[in-house]
Order: sequence, then structure tokens, then C-alpha cells
Amino acid sequence: MFRNKYKLMVSISIIVLFLFVNVYAVPYIKLVINGQQVNTDVPPQIVNGTTLVPIRVISESLGAKVDWDGNTQTVSVTMPRETLEAHTVDTFWEACESDTVTEPIIDDSVTPEFKAVLQKALALLKEKDNTTYKFVCVYIPRIAVQQYKDNIVGSWVDYTTHNVYFNSTNINRITSGGTWGIEYVAITLAHEAYHESTFCSGSSISIYSDVNEDEIQAYAFEYAVAKHLGVSSDLQNWVKQQITSLIN
Repeated sequence: MFRNKYKLMVSISIIVLFLFVNVYAVPYIKLVINGQQVNTDVPPQIVNGTTLVPIRVISESLGAKVDWDGNTQTVSVTMPRETLEAHTVDTFWEACESDTVTEPIIDDSVTPEFKAVLQKALALLKEKDNTTYKFVCVYIPRIAVQQYKDNIVGSWVDYTTHNVYFNSTNINRITSGGTWGIEYVAITLAHEAYHESTFCSGSSISIYSDVNEDEIQAYAFEYAVAKHLGVSSDLQNWVKQQITSLIN
């Protein structure tokens, strides 16, 4: 549906409840778009048993352009021909048939020592798991370092820029870890690329309980890559422990 262009003319007197399949309201008036909770200036409301949500925040979150014509009292919502996310998905399938991919840009926030680890991690993926290497190259445009408020979090994806960040608190341990550090970075990149792929394809799983199913699946993919790469048993066991902790 990404390649089709939509133009929706909505009378201002009509309140739009649902615009796309991936947009929905969940209990307690929480608005979730493509698996990500979105805050709005005007909160969703339930009026006479009907849930009302603001059209602009939904449309713009999905890459649409919203215009208001005061003369005709009309809201126009126009979807682009192809979203960045859809283009990324298409690029991956094209990359699978090609030997040419562009590696993620290594941001200036990355130290020379960590840059060397990142380059070795990408080389490891390219040598031993070329499909995952292409997967990482397509879905991760840039790798950067930033401090995170929670030291337990080692890395994360910014779904606005699609960049992957490593927590600066853990960098020294990674760079001094030798082979372990290289293998850890390699499977972590696979983990975050998995998150990116589910987001871009619109198949992210929302959290309805204490179990984050999307994170479990990302770790399951990471474990499969770890087995394929032949990383240390300690590192494989660590990944399995993450899956177990999320299930329990």
C-alpha cells in the first residue's frame, strides 16, 4: 500500500476514528501507531461510546501531509508515493540479489577504538553471515554513541532517524573485550536491525502485557545469528538468558 498515493478530503465536521489498519486506540486512551505510543496535544476521548482521535498526529506519524483549507472548511490528507520505511524494505530485497550494499555511517560520536570494533563486527557478519550483513547495512543508516539514562540498556533504535545508538556507558567494556566485544557488537547490530525491519514493514508487536513479544523475537533472531557466527558459548548463553528473563 506504500506505493499508492492517497488523497483524503475530510469535512471538518467529520471526526475520523481510524485512518489505517496500523493505527488504533487501546484501553486508557493510549494511542499506538505502528507499535509506538504517541502523545498528542489533544488527547483521545471517548464520546458516547465512540473513541475520537486527532487526525493530524496520526497522519503525520505515517508520513502523510495534512493541509487545512479555511475557505472550504476542508482537511486534506495526502500520502506520499512511497515512504522511507517502504523504500528501506524494497532496498533490502534488492540487496539480497546484489553484492553491493552501503555499510552504516559511523558517527563522529564514536571513538576511534569503538570504530575499530564496529568495523571488525561488520567484517565478521560479512564473512560468516552475508545475508544478515546486508540486513544490517540496509536497515541501519548510521551508528552513533550516546548516553542513556538506564545503564542496563546497551543499544537502541531511534525510530525517527532509524539510527542505532550504543550506550556510551558500556563502550569501554566493549572495546576492551577483544573478540567478545566484536561478537557482541555484531549480534547487537543484528538485533537492532530486526527491530528496524519490523518497524519498516509495519509488523511491530504492541505491548499488551508484561511480556514484550517484539523484544523476545529480536533476541531470538540475535541468538540465531550468534549460532550462525559461532560466537562464544558465554555470549550465546547470555542471549538465551535475555529471552528467558523476558518470558518470566
